[in-house]
Amino acid sequence: MHPKILRKEAAMLSQPIFGDRSLTHVFYQAVIARFYDGFSLSTQALLRECTLGFAPCPDGVKTFFIIAPSLDAAEQLIDKMDSILERVAELMAGVGQVALCIVPPGSEAEQPVDLQDLEKVPPDCLACKFFTIIWADAAADR
Repeated sequence: MHPKILRKEAAMLSQPIFGDRSLTHVFYQAVIARFYDGFSLSTQALLRECTLGFAPCPDGVKTFFIIAPSLDAAEQLIDKMDSILERVAELMAGVGQVALCIVPPGSEAEQPVDLQDLEKVPPDCLACKFFTIIWADAAADR
């Protein structure tokens, strides 16, 4: 008897799969869906009223944006910011800060937007507060 030879075929991709925008979009959607799971139902409901996303700030720090629909919602989120920062640190390696923004009443940003066309935070979303994430490794070094 002769041994059977199995042939493995490899497929070459024209570009790295991690450069695929749709894969990145799906990945971030999954991370955000998992982000909600760590909170009480009332906090989850509050966060679902917000727009969430990622973007680098001008100095290059990767930022997790929470855009609240009102000042009241933003104030409620500030009260929960410690747990939000912990959850971001737990799930989102490389994210250095959380930005809590408020959409001013009557601004263009209140109009419905196709999220796939949204490349950046709307320019009239001016009221933001930034919270730095302190990593456990960095805190242990001090």
